[in-house]
Amino acid sequence: MDIFNVSGNNYQMGFTIGEHFKSYLKFATREFETPLSSCIERIRLLEGKLKSSLPGCLDELYGRADGAGVDKDVMLLYMFPEILGRTDGCTTLTLKTRDNVLFAHNEDDRGFSKDNVALVKYCYDDGFTFAYTMASRMAGSAYAFNSYGLAFSSNYIFGGRLELDNVSRYIILRDVINARSICEVEKKLNAFSAASPFSLNVIDLRTLEAKNFEKDIETLYQFDVQDRFARSNHFVLKDAPLTRVPKNSVFRREKSKELLDALKDESVEALLDILAFEQDEMDNSVFQNPDKYPDKIVTVSNFAVDAKAGRFIVNDFIEKKRYVFDSSATLLDEQNIM
Repeated sequence: MDIFNVSGNNYQMGFTIGEHFKSYLKFATREFETPLSSCIERIRLLEGKLKSSLPGCLDELYGRADGAGVDKDVMLLYMFPEILGRTDGCTTLTLKTRDNVLFAHNEDDRGFSKDNVALVKYCYDDGFTFAYTMASRMAGSAYAFNSYGLAFSSNYIFGGRLELDNVSRYIILRDVINARSICEVEKKLNAFSAASPFSLNVIDLRTLEAKNFEKDIETLYQFDVQDRFARSNHFVLKDAPLTRVPKNSVFRREKSKELLDALKDESVEALLDILAFEQDEMDNSVFQNPDKYPDKIVTVSNFAVDAKAGRFIVNDFIEKKRYVFDSSATLLDEQNIM
């Protein structure tokens, strides 16, 4: 997986990312050219909302389009995946002890390769945000950490309604991962109505605060993690029936919670072992093996944080690599994994 820095203003950062993913984006966005005409009024509406409320995100999207040589309207449609019904699924664990917080996340998706994902450090004048970045989405939809001491992971929520005239969760989260405190995260999440429901897991490495937010279009639910918390891709904080939720989503959350509650070894490696739980069938596994299910939504990567040690681990299951970073996003170690 490529690892690189971007800097400058929002447009320049987006341009660099667009250039990096140019070959992939030129091919992947072709299928969005035909439906664009039927969506153009909605795209204009959403573009206007971004211009007034998230101008930095809009500039970054414009830059990505220009860097990739893709029409801006096509890129906007591509970056509002709710419009054409694209979804994904993930699992996150948080373990809070008396003097530490441990955090781990499985990123589940489809069709990822070295051509369309990278680890990117977004460098600002007063800090940085380091994020798993996809050609198909803005940073924030998977996992990230920043120089202000926050680490994040995001989960799509199945079974909720869609509001296509609202800003995509993927774009809202790009702004959120630049937050400097959990209070600022909450403020940003409350500022927008989202196109689709999602959860956001956040830890503060400085204060050892851990929180899960669940956004249901307009309403924001929140839970302060005091010890052990697991979540997957269905409503947990909101009292809602498990309708239209894949069996595997419920299994991943319940099995992860069961293993986490029984855990004696309070280490990042132990959390990663839970996320590696696998049985014969995909529906009975937390780890969705990309070698066994190449045409499904599978575990493409995971992320783990040891707050006390200031250590961040990224496992890339596509290229079979493990990367270890410090709190400045400096690569400390790289090794092959099986």
